[in-house]
This record gives sequence, C-alpha cells and structure tokens, in this order.
Amino acid sequence: MTDFDYDAIIIGAGTAGLSAGAVLEKNGKNYIILDKKKEIGVPVRSTGAVSLEWVRRIGMPENPEIIDAEISSMSFRTDRNARIDMNFGKTVGLVYNFTNYEKFLSNKFAGKLNIKLNTRVTGVSGNVVTTENETYTATHIIMAAGPQSTFGKKLPKNEVLVAYEEIRKAPARDDFQMILWFSDDAPGGYFWDFSESGNSRKIGVCFYPLKGEQPKEILYKFQEKFPEIKGEMISTMAHQIPLGMPLETVIEENRLYTGDMVNAVLNTTAGGLQGAFWTGKEAALAVVSGNPKQYQAKWDSEIRPWLMKHHNLHRRMNRNGAKSIGRLMTLAKVMPMSMKKKVFGGL
Repeated sequence: MTDFDYDAIIIGAGTAGLSAGAVLEKNGKNYIILDKKKEIGVPVRSTGAVSLEWVRRIGMPENPEIIDAEISSMSFRTDRNARIDMNFGKTVGLVYNFTNYEKFLSNKFAGKLNIKLNTRVTGVSGNVVTTENETYTATHIIMAAGPQSTFGKKLPKNEVLVAYEEIRKAPARDDFQMILWFSDDAPGGYFWDFSESGNSRKIGVCFYPLKGEQPKEILYKFQEKFPEIKGEMISTMAHQIPLGMPLETVIEENRLYTGDMVNAVLNTTAGGLQGAFWTGKEAALAVVSGNPKQYQAKWDSEIRPWLMKHHNLHRRMNRNGAKSIGRLMTLAKVMPMSMKKKVFGGL
C-alpha cells in the first residue's frame, strides 16, 4: 500500500486528459485532472473534423448535441486547378462542435469527471505534482498538457504548424461538406472550408510559418483567389499543431505522455482529436491495469505505425509543395472509387 493521494493525476483537461479521465472514472479509480484554464472546451483548439471510421474504432462519442455537421462528400484541391471530388452517399466523417464535445467528455461521457480548473501546475517530480497553492501525490501521472507545455519536449519551429480559423456567416454549401485546398501560400499545410451549420462555415488555414507570415493575412490573401469562402466573421480560433515525427517513447518511469506532447497528430490533415482521444484512453487503461508498459506496447504496435504512415505521406505530399500534391491527385484519379474511398475517407 502507498500513502499517495490518487491512483493518477492528469495534467491537462483537453481531449487527451478528458479521455483518460473518462476511463479512470468508469473503472472506479481515484484521480484528479488539473488545468490552468477557466472553462472546459475554451479556447477552441481544433476544427473538429474526424473520419467516422476512427470515431468508431477508438470509441469517440457520436451524440447529436456535439456534432456540427456530418461529412458525406469532400473535395481535395490545389490552387493550380488539380482536384479530386468524392461523394460517398453516406456519412464518412463528423465535424465536432469542439466546446460542446469537450464539455460532453467532462460531464456526460462517463459521468462527471473530477476536474480542478484555475490550477497552474508548477512542478512534477517523481510522484509529486506541485501547483501554485497545493501539492498532490499519485502513483501515476498522465501528461496531457499540450504542445506548448514546459513539461514536454521542446518543438522545433520547422515542425510546428500554426492554424487560424474563422467561423463565418455563410450558407451551407450544396456540393461538399469538406474542402481542402493545398497551396504554396500555405507551405506544409492547406486551406479549408468545413460545414458547421445551416448558416455558418469554418474557414481556415494551417501552415509552417517559416517566413514570419501572419495566419490571418495568409487566409485573407487566399480568399481573394476564392471569394466563395468570404463571409462575416462570427468567431476565431488559433493555435499550434506539432507535425514532427511521433515520439518513440511515451512513458518515463511513472509518467505517461499523450496527445500533442508525443506528436499524436495525423500529419496529412493536421488532425489531432483522434490521436489525443486514443492516447488518453490507452494511457488510462494502462493505469487501470497497473502496468504503464501496456501503453508503450499499444503505442508501438498500433498507434505509432498509424501516425508514421501519415508522417511519411505528408513528407511525400509536400516535397515540392502544391506541385507534388497535384501529381499525387493525378495518380489518384486512376484509382478505383473503392480505393479512393479507402485512402481519402479514412483519414
């Protein structure tokens, strides 16, 4: 027996931390989630688009009140007029309302989670976590503090995308619920147009800011080429996305690292919700079993190979900017539709 306060302390109340908390709650473990922010789901850190295949494979919630749109058609394009359009005839992806989604994880997914907000963690040493006002102890510590955390690996500037999105007043598209434009104006990333509701859409950009460009300026410059994405701004979102190689090691003694802290991001689409949810879940399952190495084994056998596939594809896609992506689209056009759906619908 130990005299620790908790079975686990989770640092970070984002998707990874809340997913971990849900597993611990379901399994009757004694835990606490600590986060410096004032409100769950705020600020917004994701566009919220996830393929339905992965939603169901890893057990993400599908409740209607957290879904802004269902994706049944999508278009991949370059600003050099290359494009692939796909109509699936069924739902293949979901666009989550990020704030509602994380509030759901914190309150309804597994019951109300034990979360302490307005709490800044100042130190982690062994089994001890210190904050500005208190000290906590636990057998295990799940690190879910995001890409900018001082407790994680420092990310090189050339491996971090910046993302900027505006929810704009605009009618629902009658052709595609999801469009991605690949352009040399957004090196290493893309511009997007996602359905959100009947009278609004998510318009944004992510890219490597190697020349110091401001994301808002890049987006507004691009919309002059494609005025169809213009609309009155309702709200904005901006954050960093780590796109380096997924780390090899995700445990360190009693610490289990998750989400953006281990680059659990799909580099092809810069999507992080799947990786955050999955790693949080698996880290917590390892805590339940009392064996952190279980999480490392899951990472090695399933999670990291999936991420590496996207990492390597991203490098090939962006080797020569939009020109490379245009070539890949040309090759993809000769694929059977069943193969296109498998490749593009499962991202």
